[in-house]
Amino acid sequence: MSEIRYDLLHNEYIIIAPERLHRPIPEQCVQNFSVQKCPFCPGNEELTPQEIFSIKNNGTWQTRVIPNLYKAVQIETPFISHREGLNEMWGGYGAHEIVIDTPKHLANFQNMRQEEIFWWLYTLQQRYLDLRNDKRLISLQIFKNHGLRAGATQPHPHTQIIALPLMTKEQLFLFQHCQHYYHDHGRSMHEDIVHFESNSQRNLFESEHFFSYVPYASSFAFETAIIAKDVGFDKCTQMQLQELAKHLQKLFQALANELGDFPYNLLFYLPPLNENFENSSFFHEIDAIFRFYIRITPRIYTIAGFELATGSMINPVVPETVAKLLRRWYETSS
Repeated sequence: MSEIRYDLLHNEYIIIAPERLHRPIPEQCVQNFSVQKCPFCPGNEELTPQEIFSIKNNGTWQTRVIPNLYKAVQIETPFISHREGLNEMWGGYGAHEIVIDTPKHLANFQNMRQEEIFWWLYTLQQRYLDLRNDKRLISLQIFKNHGLRAGATQPHPHTQIIALPLMTKEQLFLFQHCQHYYHDHGRSMHEDIVHFESNSQRNLFESEHFFSYVPYASSFAFETAIIAKDVGFDKCTQMQLQELAKHLQKLFQALANELGDFPYNLLFYLPPLNENFENSSFFHEIDAIFRFYIRITPRIYTIAGFELATGSMINPVVPETVAKLLRRWYETSS
């Protein structure tokens, strides 16, 4: 069973998850997985844990959600504290789910239809709403790893959801930073970013509720982001999710035009699920101080010692150059 340990030296939580040791080795996955053997392909449903949620159309599923076979945390584990001198740990309570994005084994966002991306977003939204009902769960992370260099261990398109009974150091810092900005300026940081960047050379695509751009201080080469202007992920209507799906489709088509089938991590930044002692100072202000956003970080260069030691990244590609290249695709495709 997993444990959540507190790292006193670095003031952060670490998940110790022996079950993850048995995951397939990425290189072996690429060599050995075929459509016939792939547990995420239609017809192989008996190879996965029991389904939690699915979207079906004429008896055929569009998305499926299952428990992760190699869980980092488990709903069955009691969240009980244990102390050993200076050290403290808790049982590894939480939820770890896999969203199978599409029945198509070789699909990618750049070749998926907007409707397919919409159903993926709708599935993620429904899982967010459902997991929020468990008041013991405090934070939720949605992330997608694509390619060996991004940590993917399965070639079939899938996304992971991890919900925890606590907030990590990075999450707390983000929301406290947003709160301080709001109190200093009377506006959310995201509102100001959209207002300024929409008139900058890093602007890529803007619609009624969402804004795509290349961040000014991008951590990764060809990093991009989509910011929600005025709506929370939990409150997005189906029309707004269709709008967001269009942003993702266009953005990945532009990136693939420059990078081919590139490895990447896709990350959702979402507000806390529920209130606890860690987030009570900003929880009831969250709609004013924060807008959810999606970050796409291509993994075409390797993170090394300096980045790990300092937390500061070295990006060899100028963000304005990236925006210029991507905008060229937007202009020719419209």
